[in-house]
Amino acid sequence: MESPQGVQSIFTGEFRHAMDAKNRVTIPSRWRRGEIDEFFAIPNLKGGFMMVMPPGEFTRLAEKVEHDLSLKPEERTKFLRQFSSKAQHVTGDKQGRIVLPDEQCKLLKLQSEVVLVGNYFRFEIWDPETWQKATEEDGPTFSYLLERIGI
Repeated sequence: MESPQGVQSIFTGEFRHAMDAKNRVTIPSRWRRGEIDEFFAIPNLKGGFMMVMPPGEFTRLAEKVEHDLSLKPEERTKFLRQFSSKAQHVTGDKQGRIVLPDEQCKLLKLQSEVVLVGNYFRFEIWDPETWQKATEEDGPTFSYLLERIGI
């Protein structure tokens, strides 16, 4: 999603939010830019979380694959088919909530509480227990790379 100044939003931080019985979850106010925000939700089954991205990021990723000549044409076609068919368009309401697709929530075991995690030009929605495990597993890599790049 681009801000009114044409700059793409950057999603940062970690937020715990309740998810109601209708699978509605509130997007953090700092991640919202307008009265109604639009996103694409795509399950990442290997990672166990839902990727959520604004339309501009969804398009950028699809075009990146479409024009990647290192991939075979049939690989590009298969990826784009799966990427597009698994994506669900979600729209925020005036309270800043989005409704997460029921089938995706069941696949990812997203229930009453979720963790929204910023991931640069997109964000992720995790089950708290799965997120805790991922944080513990990713910690050494993060520490190593911080040191390696001099931070």
